Amino acid sequence: MGSSTSKGNISTALLVLTLLSIAALVVGLALLMVSDGVRAGRYVNPDVASQVVRGTIYDRNGRALAMEVPENNIYVSSSDYNDVVAQILAVHLGSTPGEILSLISKDSSSTLVRRAVKADAIDAINADLERNGVPADVLAVRKEYTRTYPAAFHAAQLIQETESVYNKVLSPNPAYGQSTTYGNDVYLTIDLDIQYLLDLTVQQVYEMQRPEYSVAFILDIQSGDLLASTTYPFYNLNDASGISDSMKVNKTLVSSISRPDVRVSSINPISKVVQHDTDAIVTDLKLNGDFTVDFGKVKDMVDNPDGNSSVLAKLSDDNPKYLVFIASVNPKFYQISSVLEFAITSLEQGLQAQTKL
Repeated sequence: MGSSTSKGNISTALLVLTLLSIAALVVGLALLMVSDGVRAGRYVNPDVASQVVRGTIYDRNGRALAMEVPENNIYVSSSDYNDVVAQILAVHLGSTPGEILSLISKDSSSTLVRRAVKADAIDAINADLERNGVPADVLAVRKEYTRTYPAAFHAAQLIQETESVYNKVLSPNPAYGQSTTYGNDVYLTIDLDIQYLLDLTVQQVYEMQRPEYSVAFILDIQSGDLLASTTYPFYNLNDASGISDSMKVNKTLVSSISRPDVRVSSINPISKVVQHDTDAIVTDLKLNGDFTVDFGKVKDMVDNPDGNSSVLAKLSDDNPKYLVFIASVNPKFYQISSVLEFAITSLEQGLQAQTKL
């Protein structure tokens, strides 16, 4: 009997120890879950950049065609001080109090009331707000970036197309461990000097013929580099809000012109993509097309216009460096010989003056 009692006591003791061990483990896990937010299932925001600055688009000579410019923007939260804030802002921003009040949201959310405010105006506004006892959290000045286009209308459609096609290259996802992520810079093959000459010539050709639209490009025959590209009428990229979608289409390198069937083996509008603030080339980017050179068709096009496109030519020398293409789609006035002669002469003289020829 004593032996059975001893065995029972041992079993009971083992059971108690096991239960105590399990309880201790449960308590330890609970404490661990309470002390560690990740293991408790709470989400912790990753440390990623709060701002992405879009990359710059350059021409082949490093002149900016599209870039981000920082500006100080004023945001106002609706409060009991709306009238006072409106009076102060009206004085320094050249507006009326009513105009400012109309911009302030009716709820308490912060709303944008003015972009690109100069630093001295901001200092004066803050001083007046403080003198009038306006709480500091009513008005906020945020440094933000806006896209600007120094070349205005030159190569407008090509630049806008580049913005769209290479959007993820110019504006990558926010990176970890950074306050600001900078996009990659894209270099076009176009030469802004040549682009300027082509734009002037095409504008004058358009005025002579009054077509539905005109397209033109200048191509380096040896390399395939697109040195200039125009779809006219063009528009100012800095103020494109009222421009129709059809005007924004880059018609130069699409099959919108049935004649001439002049092709070039490879057209390269993009020369390279470079990481921000470094010399490291990420990748070379090409636009492969179905273009092939056939100067017999060039001559046929010039001699026998078909009413769709009216001008096509190469610069006249024994060993041409450039192929120049100018087409007026559905022109009202042909004037083939005079327009062709004018276009070639103008471009030759301009390129010679710039030692581009």
